[in-house]
Amino acid sequence: MLSLTVSELVKEVLGTVPRPYREDITDRVCLEIEKNPAWHARYDRLVASHDKGSVNRQIGRSTLQLTGLRNLGVSAKATSKLIGTYTRLG
Repeated sequence: MLSLTVSELVKEVLGTVPRPYREDITDRVCLEIEKNPAWHARYDRLVASHDKGSVNRQIGRSTLQLTGLRNLGVSAKATSKLIGTYTRLG
């Protein structure tokens, strides 16, 4: 259930991000969630129902799957306050 709801949120966010996606797309998704009060409220509800680590890992997995990019195996410090680090995709 968590993966479905997080995936739906990520899909909505990705619909607002211009293509081609950059390597920092996971961080960008989290930044967009932070800026949008409705998305941030959904994120907060997901974290309250599950836990922040699970939700954030699922955001990463969903972003990887929905963009069709591959994991570059390089971790980077996040700009978003929702996450600490993210894996670059390409």
